[in-house]
Amino acid sequence: MSLPQRAPPPGVLVPDWPAPKAVHAAFTLRSGGVSAPPYDSLNVGAHVGDEAAAVAENRQRVSAHLKLPLEPLWLEQVHG
Repeated sequence: MSLPQRAPPPGVLVPDWPAPKAVHAAFTLRSGGVSAPPYDSLNVGAHVGDEAAAVAENRQRVSAHLKLPLEPLWLEQVHG
């Protein structure tokens, strides 16, 4: 027996991959942060040369918006 699927809220993507129930992922857009060009504005990548204080503030904003109960693990995405 499977439970009925509930639709996610608007703007939320639910990935279809095998992962433990405690593992969640979030994606952000570039708006709403404090980083200066060329990282403007909501850069959360500490590995790209952005100011560390701006990245820390952007990460805090994402965490606060998502109302996370614990400090998240921030991953480094590499393209190519």
